[in-house]
Amino acid sequence: MYIRVYFENRGEVVAWVDKELSCELPFQGEARRWKQEIYFEAPLKVEGEGTLVVERGDVAFWSPGRCLCIFHGISQPYSPVIKLGAVVGVPDLLASVEDRTPVRVDPYKDYGEEGELAKLLRERGFKAVSHTWEGEEYVGVLVEGANSRVGMEISVEDCGFYVQTQPIAFFDNSPPTISFYKCLSPEISATGVRLDLDEEGYMVLTSFFASIDELVKGLKRMLSTYVYVERMLTTFYAVRRP
Repeated sequence: MYIRVYFENRGEVVAWVDKELSCELPFQGEARRWKQEIYFEAPLKVEGEGTLVVERGDVAFWSPGRCLCIFHGISQPYSPVIKLGAVVGVPDLLASVEDRTPVRVDPYKDYGEEGELAKLLRERGFKAVSHTWEGEEYVGVLVEGANSRVGMEISVEDCGFYVQTQPIAFFDNSPPTISFYKCLSPEISATGVRLDLDEEGYMVLTSFFASIDELVKGLKRMLSTYVYVERMLTTFYAVRRP
């Protein structure tokens, strides 16, 4: 199922969870920050095996505090959590949510032109939702395959679809980073996917597709390209010891 998590004065993210929640929606709370994690009390009772390791975008339940937790970066939980699902879209948006922001959890519903696209993409096998963030409307997508997943946001335009992935790494303008960008950018741009920057200065992948069919193929290509860029980045900056 999908749930909508609304943060006051920011917008909403939508999460896919792999089980029905044992509570009535909506419910409200207060968001708290810890490292790269947002958590808030939730009237849930969840049973399952806990884990100390999560991935960016994971949604989990922390039993000691009866809290729903959303991990938008690489930080790990304080103590074991029970995984429930993942953010559909770019989880890094949550980095701008301030501590003690009022939050509300609702059932998810498609709406508008973005909702129509999300429905089409779900019919094509993607996890996809419509949502707003800081006044802008998006289609959030979670593209999965080959033991990897990447959150992406789609902006619907009259002439097609602009797509941007979750951040890869910060572009710090250092010589090694510039060298990496100049070496890799021409290679991947030949596929129609660009190594680009977001508005915060992070390296991302972007592209533009004119039709639904091109978009479906392009999302899968952007996933494989993202995995390739991450692998090349790791190799490029690897510390080699004798």
